Amino acid sequence: MTEPLSYVQMTLPEIEALDREKTIVLMAVSPIEVHGPHLPLGTDVFVAEELLRRYIAALRAEYPDYNLVTLPPLYLGSDALPVKGSLSVPAPLLRKVLLAYAKGLAAQGFRYLFLADNHGGPRHQLGIESASRLAWRRHRFYLINPFNLDFRLMVQHDPSFLEQTGLRPGNCGDDADAHAGTNETSLMLKADPAGVRDNWREVSPSLPPAPSSALLFLGRVASIFSRTLGKDLEHLANTLAWVGDPRMKPYMGAPALASSEAGEAMLKARTEIAMELFRRALRGEKIRIAPMLWGLRFLQALPE
Repeated sequence: MTEPLSYVQMTLPEIEALDREKTIVLMAVSPIEVHGPHLPLGTDVFVAEELLRRYIAALRAEYPDYNLVTLPPLYLGSDALPVKGSLSVPAPLLRKVLLAYAKGLAAQGFRYLFLADNHGGPRHQLGIESASRLAWRRHRFYLINPFNLDFRLMVQHDPSFLEQTGLRPGNCGDDADAHAGTNETSLMLKADPAGVRDNWREVSPSLPPAPSSALLFLGRVASIFSRTLGKDLEHLANTLAWVGDPRMKPYMGAPALASSEAGEAMLKARTEIAMELFRRALRGEKIRIAPMLWGLRFLQALPE
């Protein structure tokens, strides 16, 4: 397979020679974040880079006459796990950076920037989707992050997604397996096995604490009017209970249950979902993704 072009290795004449209608720019983006005692701080980007390789292979097979151009990975994200070691930026800054990338590419006549991402921080996802919608409204530019859809399917136990992956609640990256647990350890065992520390089988499970009863009640009330908002508030309650626990472990789930096979199943399913979004964009369809908590997107303005 022909290697994709590297944006930063190209000269201006080489950039100018690209067919604007048949050029897709791709980039991995996620924060530097603590992932328990067994996974490196770059885990989300390492998984995103593996996804990017798969996106490229699938796009190359389906659209052989398109130019595929990669940007360097962007180690930038919001709502990283709030422990020493993580490096996080406010969602408005993330939004501005991505929108600036989109503006710069659109000014050259390019139309597509496809992202690979592996971070489920609420404000991270809200910031990216906000940038995506602004890029479309201002520049008619496609800035697409499939993980904003993947994560909703994972957290809400979408039956088709679970069937597609062969996974089940508790090991599919949902609230009980939210961070550096079975799912992310499985992803790393497939994407970057050398990066997984030898102690991963010895890491004890981290169980989710009880969420706020008040927030759960609010979610039940909200679900009367909007099932989506009710589910989102339930997710928020679970997330806040974990990160707000003074005894919080820097991971959630059971790393010892991970397997390379489960990682492969998740990567394959996520690639297929991404390709459907990419096909729609290349057909000229308007793309809208509603990430978790999109009904509460004002939260992205709150300081970290």
